[in-house]
Amino acid sequence: MEDEPNKKKLLILYASETGNAMDAAERLGREADRRCCPVSVLCIDDFEPKSLPFEETVIFVVSTTGQGDVPDSMKGFWRFLLQRSLSKEWLKGVDYGVFGLGDSSYQKYNFVAKKLDKRLLDLGARSLIERGLGDDQHPSGYEGALDPWMSKLWKTLYNKAPNLFPNDPNTATLNGTWVDQPKIQITYHDVGKGNSQCSAAIDFKSLEMLIERTRSMSPGKSSGKMRPDCFLNLTENCPLTRPGSGKDVWHLEFEAVSSSFSLFQSIHYDVGDVLEVLPSQDPVAVDAFMKRCNLNPEAYITVQPSKKENSMGDTNHAPDIPVKLKTFVELTMDIASASPRRYFFEIMSNFASAQHEKERLQYFASPEGRDDLYQYNQKERRTVLEVLEDFHSVQMPLEWLVQLIPPLKTRAFSISSSNSAHPNQVHLTVSVVSWTTPYKRTRKGLCSTWLAGLDLQQRVLIPAWFHKEMRRMTSYIETFGCPIYKVAEYFQRTKVEDFMLRSQETSHKRCMCNIKCENKARKSGICLLGGLLSTLQVLLTKCPLMYWQLWRK
Repeated sequence: MEDEPNKKKLLILYASETGNAMDAAERLGREADRRCCPVSVLCIDDFEPKSLPFEETVIFVVSTTGQGDVPDSMKGFWRFLLQRSLSKEWLKGVDYGVFGLGDSSYQKYNFVAKKLDKRLLDLGARSLIERGLGDDQHPSGYEGALDPWMSKLWKTLYNKAPNLFPNDPNTATLNGTWVDQPKIQITYHDVGKGNSQCSAAIDFKSLEMLIERTRSMSPGKSSGKMRPDCFLNLTENCPLTRPGSGKDVWHLEFEAVSSSFSLFQSIHYDVGDVLEVLPSQDPVAVDAFMKRCNLNPEAYITVQPSKKENSMGDTNHAPDIPVKLKTFVELTMDIASASPRRYFFEIMSNFASAQHEKERLQYFASPEGRDDLYQYNQKERRTVLEVLEDFHSVQMPLEWLVQLIPPLKTRAFSISSSNSAHPNQVHLTVSVVSWTTPYKRTRKGLCSTWLAGLDLQQRVLIPAWFHKEMRRMTSYIETFGCPIYKVAEYFQRTKVEDFMLRSQETSHKRCMCNIKCENKARKSGICLLGGLLSTLQVLLTKCPLMYWQLWRK
């Protein structure tokens, strides 16, 4: 055991925006572990870039977001790699592989994986295997490229570093006796103890602490701080589109009712900043999930890494303060919006008592059933609750449910108001996300639907976080609603701020409209809602429907 710290491991680093890259990296880690290969799987922002030259074998799993952008978790790592002071032999002796996740319908398809691969080569690293490029447009999604790439990876690793594999990786794998164990452990606490330590939140401070404590227990990787910057209360909501127009767009105004900085200090944000909110899940869905899984909503629990995970150095976990099980589900587990991963079906097969369901789940988890699983699950965007209801005989332990159900994530929105013009307020322009699946089932976005449906009469407290982010600005000059001149460029922050605040603070009335950009024809259809146009500003988002703010005198 003394030699264990010096034992070389396969290092897998991932940079994920939506969770797909993390899922792919964890799958690589599981497959390596099943081959008895010592492995460590880390989010890339948990790894010190200076330590990269001391690693022997590193596998990168990275996603591409937006228009060729790196995920937030990779920004610091990428800035470090771009330093001019790094020599061409800085990574000499390091073997690496890169697998990227992207969408070929975008112009900069898998741009992050491609430029990372090139930069590692420039720094002297050796490529173990040709980079893999997962494509969301593939009939099996990114796994259509991951499966064959992973098979080549094990063969290459065994040839170049046989010391990593005690046995032939081709035969040591799919041993039917292998059963994974959950990476977390759940402790149930006495109700009296729970009530004494986790009383209902009666003020903002205790509610902030409850959210922070509960979400810090979640095994899902979350960036940023857990405690909300403030709570928001809806003060005005009005639709910006007519019924039947094809889009459901809302103007929402919120007032900050508390702040972690000071209860007497107004919130502050700058031009280009982003607001993240934690959506509330449908209480009916939460109750249905609790009933389906035979969970006691009044129980109190703590969630911590298993003893094995702790022994591997994972000591960052939440304090041993219990929270109500139903509260944990509501704040951390996306049960009625996100689709489960492939590994979810594999584990489900171990707990299916009906033979036909067991066989179907095993088929879904196999390489042969990969395409059918993609059609059933990802294409239809089946939720965790729907999948569990489709397989009635499956009764999964809570440890596995907590580990495998996608975490409930905050949703980010561009702020469409001026902090100077509207102190202690935040305005959002939100399009209610809605689409139809291949089997003609209507799906709606969790957060946008919830925000648009909020009742002004109800005092709903919305946890919110502010983040610094500079987005690309595009300014237009319009006459009678028809574009005659367009200028697109990246402004310096101060220039954008002055430009925006002048128009906002000298105007007391705002009109809103929406523009749908047709990429093929390169046209913009504009519908003015009235008023004399003085300035038009566009804050580009990842959504093809962009929202334009019109200011009139």
